[in-house]
Amino acid sequence: MTSAPDWATARQHQDDDAIEVVRLDDSRGLGVRARRSFAAGAVIHRFAGIVSEEICQHSLQIDASRHISGTRYIGYLSHGCDPNSRLDMAGFTLVALRAIAPDDVLTVDYADTEDRLHRQFACRCGAASCRGWVHGRDEAPSDEGLAWLAEHDAR
Repeated sequence: MTSAPDWATARQHQDDDAIEVVRLDDSRGLGVRARRSFAAGAVIHRFAGIVSEEICQHSLQIDASRHISGTRYIGYLSHGCDPNSRLDMAGFTLVALRAIAPDDVLTVDYADTEDRLHRQFACRCGAASCRGWVHGRDEAPSDEGLAWLAEHDAR
């Protein structure tokens, strides 16, 4: 089982100026934007929060029974089917998958960390590899998702 590193209880980290939570637009709501560039493989941010067994809208799965919530930025990452970053839940870090420029919106694939989502939803990421409906890696699309997929596959 993974445990939070000692620094994970700190409220602020030296990399806090590297990213920020911003309102993306009316349909996407809040997201996280890079304030500077990052090379592929770079640690973008170390995060901390409250670890519990509860799953909520902005929590992230650490392992089979624990989630972390109350993070300053990480709970606001946008989903992307072709993400530019990934979460390392063993090290409590956000890592760049490819070069990231200032003002890029940071994305992760929710199915990479979540067995089950708090709420499934239609994807609007725009990637060529977009799956259309976002759900956890160990769950099938909900009835709403199956209906949405059927409607959009018919077009």
